[in-house]
Amino acid sequence: MDPSLIDLLTDVPAATARYDIRDDQGRSMDTLKVIERPSGGYLAVYHGGIGNRQFAAHVATSDDLLTWTHRAELDRPASQPTIVALSDGGFLVALEAGGGGPPPWLRFLYYADAERLLSGGADRVFDAPHTLVPRGRHAEGTPNVYAARLDPDIDHSTIDIGFHYFRRGRVDRQGRGTLIDFGRWRTRRERHLDDALERWGTRGNIGGRDRFIWRGRPYLLIEGQLERGVWESWRTFLYDESTGTATPLEFRTPGGTVAFANPSATVLTLPSGEPGLVVTAYLFHAGAAPGEGGPLLYYRAATGAETGRRR
Repeated sequence: MDPSLIDLLTDVPAATARYDIRDDQGRSMDTLKVIERPSGGYLAVYHGGIGNRQFAAHVATSDDLLTWTHRAELDRPASQPTIVALSDGGFLVALEAGGGGPPPWLRFLYYADAERLLSGGADRVFDAPHTLVPRGRHAEGTPNVYAARLDPDIDHSTIDIGFHYFRRGRVDRQGRGTLIDFGRWRTRRERHLDDALERWGTRGNIGGRDRFIWRGRPYLLIEGQLERGVWESWRTFLYDESTGTATPLEFRTPGGTVAFANPSATVLTLPSGEPGLVVTAYLFHAGAAPGEGGPLLYYRAATGAETGRRR
């Protein structure tokens, strides 16, 4: 593994950080995913509680990565959203739909442009059927987007998705899906990801993941629970797709928080104009130091990072 990348991911005191990050309405920005807004600034999707153990998905904008203005609610009940900008000027949001009723499922929301996204009005919606678990019995959710190719539009598209499924009603394990032309859905299990984390003694859930490219090499941040049902045992691993190996990350915070989950990483242009890495995570209070629990966002400049922006 690249030592400089591991340092960027794990040394929170060396980064610009915001613990318990909230939008301008005071809403906790749980499981947030950040991307650059093509017209300038940044977009984030996240979920917040709406009572009775349910959540709603939201979108917000920012100019500095630390202060966020709520723009719209995207869906409810829904959680674990992620977002990508598309080649046609639109946006794709994938999330875990449901909560408090039938087992959650994957939902895909297409927005034709930023105006539609920031008003919360999806132009297209696709609900994926359960495929790796019995329908109506267990959950499939917590998506990430590996790739989204339009040829040339959403009706002629291939969207590559990662997700978890609740294996035999006991633990979450990894799945992969392809959404074709926004209407056909096929999936498979990702046993190599499960195996990579199980080698480190991960006996609980293996859940959320996020993919990023670092110096031309693809990586995943992926969460794993060492002990089933033990919240403070959540850890985050760095998975190298080129070698098929996972490395547990030992994060450093001022207070010594150990339970890092719901990870995401985005290589982008920082407010300073430098290329950098933005990392987000959820710090479960069971394993968090005082003042460090909840959603965390931090970023650092990164020499040699490829943002993809033409300057």
